[in-house]
Amino acid sequence: MPDSLALLRTFFPPDLSPDYLLALLGPLLETLGLAFGAMTLAFLFSLPLGIAVGARLRGARLLVTALSVFRSVPDLTLAILCVILFGIGTGAGLAALTLYYTAAVAKVFADLLETAPERPVEALQATGASRLQIALYGLLPLKRDDLMAYGAFAFECALRASIIVGAVGGGGIGVELAGSLAAYDFQRASTLILLLVLLVAALDRLAAMLRRHPRWLLPMAPLGLVAAWFFGPQSFAFDHAIRVAGEMVPPELAPDALARLPQLIWETVWMALAGTLGAAVAGLLAAFAASRRLAPSWLRFAVRRLLELFRTVPELVWGLVLVALVGLGPVAGGWALGLHSFGSLGRLFADSLDAAPEQPQHAIAGTGASSIVVACYATVPLAMGAILTHLLFRFEWNLRMATVLGLIGAGGIGQALYEAQQLFFYREAFAYVLVTAALVLVTDHLGARLRARIHMPRGMRSPPRPACNALAT
Repeated sequence: MPDSLALLRTFFPPDLSPDYLLALLGPLLETLGLAFGAMTLAFLFSLPLGIAVGARLRGARLLVTALSVFRSVPDLTLAILCVILFGIGTGAGLAALTLYYTAAVAKVFADLLETAPERPVEALQATGASRLQIALYGLLPLKRDDLMAYGAFAFECALRASIIVGAVGGGGIGVELAGSLAAYDFQRASTLILLLVLLVAALDRLAAMLRRHPRWLLPMAPLGLVAAWFFGPQSFAFDHAIRVAGEMVPPELAPDALARLPQLIWETVWMALAGTLGAAVAGLLAAFAASRRLAPSWLRFAVRRLLELFRTVPELVWGLVLVALVGLGPVAGGWALGLHSFGSLGRLFADSLDAAPEQPQHAIAGTGASSIVVACYATVPLAMGAILTHLLFRFEWNLRMATVLGLIGAGGIGQALYEAQQLFFYREAFAYVLVTAALVLVTDHLGARLRARIHMPRGMRSPPRPACNALAT
Protein backbone atom coordinates (compact mmCIF):
# COMPACT_ATOMS: atom_id res chain seq x y z
CA MET A 1 0.00 0.00 0.00
CA PRO A 2 2.74 2.58 0.77
CA ASP A 3 4.29 1.90 -2.64
CA SER A 4 0.89 2.35 -4.32
CA LEU A 5 0.27 5.66 -2.57
CA ALA A 6 3.76 6.81 -3.51
CA LEU A 7 2.97 6.00 -7.15
CA LEU A 8 -0.27 7.99 -7.01
CA ARG A 9 1.56 10.98 -5.53
CA THR A 10 3.86 11.10 -8.56
CA PHE A 11 0.87 12.23 -10.68
CA PHE A 12 0.64 15.48 -8.70
CA PRO A 13 0.94 18.34 -9.17
CA PRO A 14 0.26 18.40 -12.92
CA ASP A 15 2.75 20.23 -15.12
CA LEU A 16 1.06 23.56 -15.91
CA SER A 17 4.13 25.44 -17.09
CA PRO A 18 3.39 27.89 -19.94
CA ASP A 19 5.98 26.31 -22.25
CA TYR A 20 4.46 22.85 -21.90
CA LEU A 21 0.89 24.08 -22.31
CA LEU A 22 1.91 25.96 -25.45
CA ALA A 23 3.61 22.83 -26.79
CA LEU A 24 0.36 20.90 -26.31
CA LEU A 25 -1.58 23.25 -28.59
CA GLY A 26 -0.56 21.37 -31.74
CA PRO A 27 -1.42 17.86 -30.47
CA LEU A 28 -4.67 19.22 -29.02
CA LEU A 29 -5.78 20.67 -32.34
CA GLU A 30 -4.69 17.45 -34.02
CA THR A 31 -6.83 15.39 -31.65
CA LEU A 32 -9.87 17.63 -32.15
CA GLY A 33 -9.40 17.48 -35.91
CA LEU A 34 -9.04 13.70 -35.86
CA ALA A 35 -12.14 13.20 -33.73
CA PHE A 36 -14.20 15.79 -35.61
CA GLY A 37 -13.26 14.51 -39.06
CA ALA A 38 -13.58 10.83 -38.16
CA MET A 39 -16.92 11.24 -36.40
CA THR A 40 -18.34 13.36 -39.24
CA LEU A 41 -17.58 10.54 -41.65
CA ALA A 42 -18.81 7.94 -39.17
CA PHE A 43 -22.14 9.74 -38.67
CA LEU A 44 -22.64 10.21 -42.42
CA PHE A 45 -22.08 6.48 -42.95
CA SER A 46 -23.74 5.13 -39.81
CA LEU A 47 -27.04 7.02 -39.94
CA PRO A 48 -28.25 5.39 -43.19
CA LEU A 49 -26.90 2.04 -42.00
CA GLY A 50 -28.73 2.42 -38.69
CA ILE A 51 -31.95 3.39 -40.51
CA ALA A 52 -31.64 0.33 -42.77
CA VAL A 53 -31.32 -1.97 -39.76
CA GLY A 54 -33.82 -0.17 -37.52
CA ALA A 55 -36.45 -0.10 -40.29
CA ARG A 56 -35.69 -3.74 -41.16
CA LEU A 57 -35.05 -3.01 -44.81
CA ARG A 58 -33.94 -5.79 -47.14
CA GLY A 59 -30.58 -7.21 -46.11
CA ALA A 60 -30.83 -5.82 -42.56
CA ARG A 61 -29.95 -9.12 -40.88
CA LEU A 62 -26.80 -9.54 -42.96
CA LEU A 63 -25.88 -5.94 -42.23
CA VAL A 64 -26.27 -6.51 -38.47
CA THR A 65 -23.88 -9.46 -38.65
CA ALA A 66 -21.34 -7.45 -40.63
CA LEU A 67 -21.48 -4.54 -38.16
CA SER A 68 -21.12 -6.91 -35.20
CA VAL A 69 -18.07 -8.60 -36.69
CA PHE A 70 -16.40 -5.33 -37.65
CA ARG A 71 -16.84 -3.59 -34.33
CA SER A 72 -15.57 -6.66 -32.50
CA VAL A 73 -12.03 -5.85 -33.64
CA PRO A 74 -10.20 -4.25 -30.66
CA ASP A 75 -9.28 -0.58 -31.06
CA LEU A 76 -5.60 -1.35 -30.62
CA THR A 77 -5.60 -4.04 -33.31
CA LEU A 78 -7.53 -1.85 -35.75
CA ALA A 79 -5.10 1.03 -35.16
CA ILE A 80 -2.12 -1.24 -35.79
CA LEU A 81 -3.67 -2.46 -39.05
CA CYS A 82 -4.29 1.13 -40.16
CA VAL A 83 -0.68 2.08 -39.37
CA ILE A 84 0.41 -0.86 -41.54
CA LEU A 85 -1.82 0.35 -44.37
CA PHE A 86 -1.33 4.13 -44.16
CA GLY A 87 1.88 4.60 -42.20
CA ILE A 88 2.49 6.45 -38.93
CA GLY A 89 0.54 9.70 -38.55
CA THR A 90 -2.91 11.20 -38.39
CA GLY A 91 -4.11 9.39 -41.51
CA ALA A 92 -3.93 6.03 -39.75
CA GLY A 93 -5.64 7.48 -36.68
CA LEU A 94 -8.51 8.99 -38.66
CA ALA A 95 -9.02 5.78 -40.65
CA ALA A 96 -9.10 3.63 -37.50
CA LEU A 97 -11.58 5.92 -35.72
CA THR A 98 -13.82 6.20 -38.80
CA LEU A 99 -13.95 2.46 -39.45
CA TYR A 100 -14.64 1.50 -35.86
CA TYR A 101 -17.21 4.17 -35.02
CA THR A 102 -19.13 3.71 -38.27
CA ALA A 103 -19.88 0.15 -37.20
CA ALA A 104 -20.38 0.96 -33.51
CA VAL A 105 -22.65 4.00 -33.98
CA ALA A 106 -24.72 2.33 -36.70
CA LYS A 107 -25.49 -0.59 -34.37
CA VAL A 108 -26.52 1.65 -31.47
CA PHE A 109 -28.57 3.92 -33.73
CA ALA A 110 -30.43 0.87 -35.03
CA ASP A 111 -31.09 -0.39 -31.51
CA LEU A 112 -32.35 3.03 -30.39
CA LEU A 113 -34.70 3.29 -33.38
CA GLU A 114 -36.14 -0.11 -32.48
CA THR A 115 -37.15 1.23 -29.04
CA ALA A 116 -39.47 3.90 -30.52
CA PRO A 117 -43.12 3.79 -29.33
CA GLU A 118 -45.20 1.54 -31.55
CA ARG A 119 -48.46 3.46 -31.64
CA PRO A 120 -47.20 6.41 -33.73
CA VAL A 121 -45.43 3.91 -35.99
CA GLU A 122 -48.63 1.90 -36.40
CA ALA A 123 -50.48 5.09 -37.29
CA LEU A 124 -48.00 5.70 -40.12
CA GLN A 125 -48.29 2.09 -41.27
CA ALA A 126 -52.07 2.52 -41.49
CA THR A 127 -51.58 5.27 -44.07
CA GLY A 128 -49.73 2.84 -46.35
CA ALA A 129 -46.28 4.38 -45.79
CA SER A 130 -43.27 2.29 -46.77
CA ARG A 131 -40.69 1.12 -44.23
CA LEU A 132 -38.27 3.83 -45.33
CA GLN A 133 -40.94 6.52 -44.98
CA ILE A 134 -41.83 5.20 -41.52
CA ALA A 135 -38.16 5.43 -40.53
CA LEU A 136 -37.71 8.96 -41.88
CA TYR A 137 -40.99 10.45 -40.65
CA GLY A 138 -41.64 8.29 -37.59
CA LEU A 139 -38.62 6.61 -36.03
CA LEU A 140 -36.13 9.47 -36.53
CA PRO A 141 -38.32 12.24 -35.05
CA LEU A 142 -39.39 10.02 -32.16
CA LYS A 143 -35.82 9.09 -31.19
CA ARG A 144 -34.04 12.32 -32.19
CA ASP A 145 -33.02 13.23 -28.64
CA ASP A 146 -31.64 9.75 -27.92
CA LEU A 147 -29.71 9.74 -31.20
CA MET A 148 -28.19 13.15 -30.52
CA ALA A 149 -27.32 12.20 -26.94
CA TYR A 150 -25.50 9.09 -28.09
CA GLY A 151 -23.84 11.00 -30.93
CA ALA A 152 -22.32 13.43 -28.42
CA PHE A 153 -21.21 10.52 -26.27
CA ALA A 154 -19.62 8.79 -29.27
CA PHE A 155 -17.63 11.96 -29.99
CA GLU A 156 -16.33 11.85 -26.41
CA CYS A 157 -15.37 8.22 -26.96
CA ALA A 158 -13.45 9.21 -30.09
CA LEU A 159 -11.48 11.76 -28.08
CA ARG A 160 -10.51 9.06 -25.59
CA ALA A 161 -9.86 6.52 -28.35
CA SER A 162 -7.21 8.87 -29.71
CA ILE A 163 -5.08 7.77 -26.77
CA ILE A 164 -5.18 4.15 -27.90
CA VAL A 165 -4.67 5.21 -31.52
CA GLY A 166 -1.78 7.44 -30.49
CA ALA A 167 -0.12 4.61 -28.58
CA VAL A 168 0.76 2.96 -31.90
CA GLY A 169 1.58 6.13 -33.83
CA GLY A 170 -1.86 7.31 -34.96
CA GLY A 171 -1.29 10.95 -34.05
CA GLY A 172 -3.04 13.33 -31.68
CA ILE A 173 -2.70 13.92 -27.99
CA GLY A 174 -2.56 10.18 -27.43
CA VAL A 175 1.04 10.18 -28.69
CA GLU A 176 1.93 12.66 -25.97
CA LEU A 177 0.18 10.66 -23.24
CA ALA A 178 1.74 7.37 -24.36
CA GLY A 179 5.16 9.02 -24.38
CA SER A 180 4.65 10.54 -20.92
CA LEU A 181 3.60 7.22 -19.42
CA ALA A 182 6.46 5.38 -21.12
CA ALA A 183 8.94 7.93 -19.69
CA TYR A 184 7.29 7.75 -16.22
CA ASP A 185 6.58 11.48 -16.50
CA PHE A 186 3.31 11.16 -14.59
CA GLN A 187 2.94 14.88 -13.85
CA ARG A 188 2.65 15.62 -17.55
CA ALA A 189 0.35 12.61 -17.93
CA SER A 190 -1.99 14.10 -15.32
CA THR A 191 -1.89 17.40 -17.25
CA LEU A 192 -3.09 15.59 -20.36
CA ILE A 193 -5.84 13.82 -18.42
CA LEU A 194 -6.97 17.15 -16.93
CA LEU A 195 -7.03 18.59 -20.45
CA LEU A 196 -9.27 15.74 -21.62
CA VAL A 197 -11.62 16.37 -18.68
CA LEU A 198 -11.97 20.01 -19.72
CA LEU A 199 -12.56 18.99 -23.34
CA VAL A 200 -15.32 16.59 -22.33
CA ALA A 201 -16.94 19.26 -20.13
CA ALA A 202 -16.91 21.72 -23.03
CA LEU A 203 -18.34 19.05 -25.34
CA ASP A 204 -21.15 18.39 -22.86
CA ARG A 205 -22.11 22.07 -22.98
CA LEU A 206 -21.97 22.04 -26.80
CA ALA A 207 -24.11 18.90 -27.00
CA ALA A 208 -26.76 20.49 -24.76
CA MET A 209 -26.92 23.54 -27.07
CA LEU A 210 -27.15 21.34 -30.17
CA ARG A 211 -30.08 19.42 -28.67
CA ARG A 212 -31.89 22.72 -28.22
CA HIS A 213 -30.87 23.98 -31.68
CA PRO A 214 -30.41 20.91 -33.94
CA ARG A 215 -30.16 23.09 -37.06
CA TRP A 216 -26.69 24.12 -35.90
CA LEU A 217 -25.53 20.68 -36.96
CA LEU A 218 -25.90 21.55 -40.65
CA PRO A 219 -22.88 23.89 -40.97
CA MET A 220 -20.77 21.52 -38.86
CA ALA A 221 -20.88 18.73 -41.45
CA PRO A 222 -18.83 20.63 -44.12
CA LEU A 223 -16.29 21.61 -41.46
CA GLY A 224 -15.99 17.97 -40.44
CA LEU A 225 -15.40 16.93 -44.04
CA VAL A 226 -12.65 19.56 -44.34
CA ALA A 227 -11.02 18.17 -41.17
CA ALA A 228 -11.27 14.63 -42.55
CA TRP A 229 -9.57 15.71 -45.79
CA PHE A 230 -6.83 17.62 -43.95
CA PHE A 231 -6.00 14.86 -41.45
CA GLY A 232 -6.83 11.91 -43.70
CA PRO A 233 -4.43 9.32 -45.13
CA GLN A 234 -1.88 10.63 -47.60
CA SER A 235 -0.44 7.29 -48.73
CA PHE A 236 -1.32 3.61 -48.90
CA ALA A 237 1.30 0.87 -48.38
CA PHE A 238 -0.46 -1.70 -50.57
CA ASP A 239 2.41 -4.18 -50.99
CA HIS A 240 3.24 -4.19 -47.28
CA ALA A 241 -0.43 -4.60 -46.36
CA ILE A 242 -0.83 -7.59 -48.70
CA ARG A 243 2.26 -9.25 -47.23
CA VAL A 244 1.07 -8.82 -43.65
CA ALA A 245 -2.44 -10.01 -44.54
CA GLY A 246 -0.93 -13.11 -46.06
CA GLU A 247 0.96 -13.81 -42.86
CA MET A 248 -2.27 -13.68 -40.82
CA VAL A 249 -4.02 -16.57 -42.57
CA PRO A 250 -4.84 -19.26 -41.81
CA PRO A 251 -5.35 -18.47 -38.10
CA GLU A 252 -3.86 -21.05 -35.78
CA LEU A 253 -3.14 -21.66 -32.10
CA ALA A 254 -0.45 -23.90 -30.67
CA PRO A 255 -1.68 -26.81 -28.50
CA ASP A 256 -0.64 -25.09 -25.26
CA ALA A 257 -2.36 -21.85 -26.34
CA LEU A 258 -5.49 -23.81 -27.25
CA ALA A 259 -5.51 -25.45 -23.81
CA ARG A 260 -5.34 -22.03 -22.12
CA LEU A 261 -8.11 -20.56 -24.28
CA PRO A 262 -11.11 -21.40 -22.00
CA GLN A 263 -9.39 -19.74 -19.04
CA LEU A 264 -8.57 -16.67 -21.15
CA ILE A 265 -12.18 -16.44 -22.35
CA TRP A 266 -13.49 -16.70 -18.78
CA GLU A 267 -11.14 -13.97 -17.55
CA THR A 268 -12.21 -11.68 -20.40
CA VAL A 269 -15.94 -12.27 -19.85
CA TRP A 270 -15.55 -11.90 -16.07
CA MET A 271 -13.80 -8.54 -16.41
CA ALA A 272 -16.46 -7.22 -18.79
CA LEU A 273 -19.41 -8.59 -16.80
CA ALA A 274 -18.18 -7.48 -13.37
CA GLY A 275 -17.26 -4.02 -14.61
CA THR A 276 -20.53 -3.55 -16.50
CA LEU A 277 -22.91 -4.74 -13.78
CA GLY A 278 -21.21 -2.77 -11.03
CA ALA A 279 -21.17 0.35 -13.19
CA ALA A 280 -24.83 -0.14 -14.20
CA VAL A 281 -26.07 -0.15 -10.60
CA ALA A 282 -23.98 2.86 -9.59
CA GLY A 283 -24.66 4.64 -12.89
CA LEU A 284 -28.44 4.33 -12.61
CA LEU A 285 -28.37 5.82 -9.12
CA ALA A 286 -26.15 8.65 -10.35
CA ALA A 287 -28.42 9.19 -13.36
CA PHE A 288 -31.30 10.31 -11.16
CA ALA A 289 -29.03 12.92 -9.59
CA ALA A 290 -27.69 13.98 -13.01
CA SER A 291 -31.05 14.21 -14.80
CA ARG A 292 -32.08 17.70 -15.90
CA ARG A 293 -35.71 16.82 -15.18
CA LEU A 294 -35.38 15.07 -11.82
CA ALA A 295 -32.54 16.75 -9.92
CA PRO A 296 -31.94 20.32 -8.69
CA SER A 297 -29.35 22.31 -10.63
CA TRP A 298 -26.68 22.30 -7.89
CA LEU A 299 -26.82 18.50 -7.51
CA ARG A 300 -26.98 17.93 -11.26
CA PHE A 301 -23.90 20.09 -11.84
CA ALA A 302 -21.83 18.28 -9.20
CA VAL A 303 -22.81 14.76 -10.30
CA ARG A 304 -22.26 15.46 -14.00
CA ARG A 305 -18.77 16.81 -13.30
CA LEU A 306 -18.03 13.65 -11.31
CA LEU A 307 -19.28 11.45 -14.15
CA GLU A 308 -17.15 13.42 -16.62
CA LEU A 309 -14.06 12.79 -14.51
CA PHE A 310 -14.65 9.04 -14.33
CA ARG A 311 -15.39 8.59 -18.03
CA THR A 312 -12.69 10.95 -19.27
CA VAL A 313 -9.87 8.95 -17.68
CA PRO A 314 -9.28 6.14 -20.22
CA GLU A 315 -9.56 2.52 -19.18
CA LEU A 316 -5.84 2.06 -19.77
CA VAL A 317 -4.98 4.84 -17.31
CA TRP A 318 -7.42 3.46 -14.72
CA GLY A 319 -5.81 0.10 -15.31
CA LEU A 320 -2.29 1.42 -14.71
CA VAL A 321 -3.34 2.92 -11.38
CA LEU A 322 -5.28 -0.18 -10.29
CA VAL A 323 -2.52 -2.59 -11.28
CA ALA A 324 -0.29 -0.60 -8.93
CA LEU A 325 -2.94 -0.85 -6.18
CA VAL A 326 -4.18 -4.46 -6.50
CA GLY A 327 -1.56 -6.13 -8.71
CA LEU A 328 -1.67 -7.83 -12.10
CA GLY A 329 -4.68 -9.85 -13.19
CA PRO A 330 -8.36 -9.58 -14.12
CA VAL A 331 -9.38 -7.96 -10.82
CA ALA A 332 -7.55 -4.77 -11.80
CA GLY A 333 -9.09 -5.00 -15.26
CA GLY A 334 -12.61 -5.40 -13.90
CA TRP A 335 -12.23 -2.37 -11.64
CA ALA A 336 -10.76 -0.31 -14.48
CA LEU A 337 -13.69 -1.13 -16.76
CA GLY A 338 -16.17 -0.52 -13.95
CA LEU A 339 -14.85 2.91 -12.98
CA HIS A 340 -14.81 4.15 -16.57
CA SER A 341 -18.19 2.57 -17.36
CA PHE A 342 -19.72 4.23 -14.28
CA GLY A 343 -19.03 7.64 -15.81
CA SER A 344 -20.24 6.55 -19.24
CA LEU A 345 -23.44 4.77 -18.19
CA GLY A 346 -24.32 7.45 -15.64
CA ARG A 347 -24.23 10.07 -18.39
CA LEU A 348 -26.13 7.94 -20.93
CA PHE A 349 -28.77 6.84 -18.40
CA ALA A 350 -29.33 10.47 -17.36
CA ASP A 351 -29.73 11.53 -21.00
CA SER A 352 -32.18 8.66 -21.56
CA LEU A 353 -34.28 9.83 -18.59
CA ASP A 354 -34.25 13.36 -19.98
CA ALA A 355 -35.27 12.14 -23.46
CA ALA A 356 -38.31 10.18 -22.22
CA PRO A 357 -41.63 11.47 -23.68
CA GLU A 358 -43.05 14.24 -21.52
CA GLN A 359 -46.79 13.78 -22.07
CA PRO A 360 -47.22 10.58 -19.99
CA GLN A 361 -45.15 12.14 -17.20
CA HIS A 362 -47.28 15.29 -17.21
CA ALA A 363 -50.44 13.17 -17.17
CA ILE A 364 -49.36 11.28 -14.05
CA ALA A 365 -48.06 14.45 -12.39
CA GLY A 366 -51.45 16.07 -13.08
CA THR A 367 -53.09 13.55 -10.75
CA GLY A 368 -51.11 14.99 -7.83
CA ALA A 369 -48.47 12.23 -7.85
CA SER A 370 -45.10 13.01 -6.30
CA SER A 371 -41.95 13.27 -8.39
CA ILE A 372 -40.84 9.83 -7.14
CA VAL A 373 -44.10 8.23 -8.30
CA VAL A 374 -43.81 9.98 -11.69
CA ALA A 375 -40.25 8.71 -12.07
CA CYS A 376 -41.20 5.13 -11.13
CA TYR A 377 -44.39 4.84 -13.18
CA ALA A 378 -43.47 6.99 -16.21
CA THR A 379 -39.92 8.29 -16.57
CA VAL A 380 -38.00 5.07 -15.91
CA PRO A 381 -40.34 2.69 -17.83
CA LEU A 382 -40.41 5.06 -20.82
CA ALA A 383 -36.59 5.31 -20.83
CA MET A 384 -35.98 1.61 -20.17
CA GLY A 385 -35.59 0.73 -23.85
CA ALA A 386 -32.74 3.19 -24.35
CA ILE A 387 -31.22 2.27 -20.96
CA LEU A 388 -31.11 -1.43 -21.85
CA THR A 389 -29.62 -0.61 -25.26
CA HIS A 390 -26.81 1.37 -23.65
CA LEU A 391 -26.22 -1.35 -21.06
CA LEU A 392 -25.90 -4.13 -23.60
CA PHE A 393 -23.67 -2.07 -25.85
CA ARG A 394 -21.46 -1.17 -22.86
CA PHE A 395 -21.00 -4.88 -22.12
CA GLU A 396 -19.95 -5.46 -25.73
CA TRP A 397 -17.63 -2.44 -25.47
CA ASN A 398 -16.07 -3.79 -22.28
CA LEU A 399 -15.48 -7.16 -23.93
CA ARG A 400 -13.30 -5.39 -26.50
CA MET A 401 -11.68 -3.10 -23.94
CA ALA A 402 -10.80 -6.14 -21.83
CA THR A 403 -8.57 -7.19 -24.71
CA VAL A 404 -6.90 -3.76 -24.80
CA LEU A 405 -6.22 -3.96 -21.05
CA GLY A 406 -3.95 -6.89 -21.82
CA LEU A 407 -1.38 -4.20 -22.61
CA ILE A 408 -0.91 -3.63 -18.87
CA GLY A 409 -1.13 -7.24 -17.71
CA ALA A 410 -4.84 -7.48 -16.86
CA GLY A 411 -5.01 -11.02 -18.24
CA GLY A 412 -7.61 -12.51 -20.54
CA ILE A 413 -7.49 -12.78 -24.31
CA GLY A 414 -6.08 -9.25 -24.51
CA GLN A 415 -2.79 -10.17 -22.89
CA ALA A 416 -2.38 -13.18 -25.17
CA LEU A 417 -3.28 -11.04 -28.21
CA TYR A 418 -0.80 -8.33 -27.27
CA GLU A 419 2.00 -10.84 -26.72
CA ALA A 420 1.29 -12.42 -30.11
CA GLN A 421 1.34 -8.99 -31.80
CA GLN A 422 4.60 -8.04 -30.10
CA LEU A 423 6.25 -11.27 -31.26
CA PHE A 424 4.82 -10.88 -34.80
CA PHE A 425 2.87 -14.15 -34.46
CA TYR A 426 0.22 -12.86 -36.85
CA ARG A 427 -1.66 -16.15 -37.25
CA GLU A 428 -2.01 -16.54 -33.50
CA ALA A 429 -3.02 -12.89 -33.13
CA PHE A 430 -5.65 -13.29 -35.85
CA ALA A 431 -7.04 -16.34 -34.06
CA TYR A 432 -7.50 -14.31 -30.88
CA VAL A 433 -9.22 -11.55 -32.87
CA LEU A 434 -11.66 -14.13 -34.26
CA VAL A 435 -12.36 -15.44 -30.75
CA THR A 436 -13.13 -11.88 -29.63
CA ALA A 437 -15.42 -11.44 -32.64
CA ALA A 438 -17.26 -14.64 -31.74
CA LEU A 439 -17.77 -13.43 -28.16
CA VAL A 440 -19.24 -10.14 -29.41
CA LEU A 441 -21.53 -11.93 -31.89
CA VAL A 442 -22.86 -14.23 -29.17
CA THR A 443 -23.39 -11.24 -26.85
CA ASP A 444 -25.17 -9.34 -29.62
CA HIS A 445 -27.48 -12.29 -30.32
CA LEU A 446 -28.31 -12.80 -26.65
CA GLY A 447 -28.89 -9.06 -26.23
CA ALA A 448 -31.34 -8.99 -29.14
CA ARG A 449 -33.30 -11.89 -27.65
CA LEU A 450 -33.30 -10.25 -24.23
CA ARG A 451 -34.72 -7.01 -25.63
CA ALA A 452 -37.44 -8.98 -27.42
CA ARG A 453 -38.51 -10.69 -24.18
CA ILE A 454 -38.77 -7.56 -22.05
CA HIS A 455 -41.89 -5.38 -22.28
CA MET A 456 -40.57 -2.02 -23.40
CA PRO A 457 -42.46 1.25 -23.70
CA ARG A 458 -41.83 0.69 -27.41
CA GLY A 459 -44.56 -1.92 -27.53
CA MET A 460 -46.95 -0.26 -25.07
CA ARG A 461 -48.79 -3.57 -25.08
CA SER A 462 -49.66 -3.04 -21.44
CA PRO A 463 -49.52 -0.04 -19.11
CA PRO A 464 -45.96 0.74 -17.96
CA ARG A 465 -45.08 -1.11 -14.80
CA PRO A 466 -43.36 0.74 -11.96
CA ALA A 467 -39.60 0.36 -12.00
CA CYS A 468 -39.22 0.89 -8.26
CA ASN A 469 -42.28 -0.17 -6.29
CA ALA A 470 -40.45 0.14 -3.00
CA LEU A 471 -39.81 3.83 -3.52
CA ALA A 472 -43.30 4.44 -4.86
CA THR A 473 -44.88 3.08 -1.71
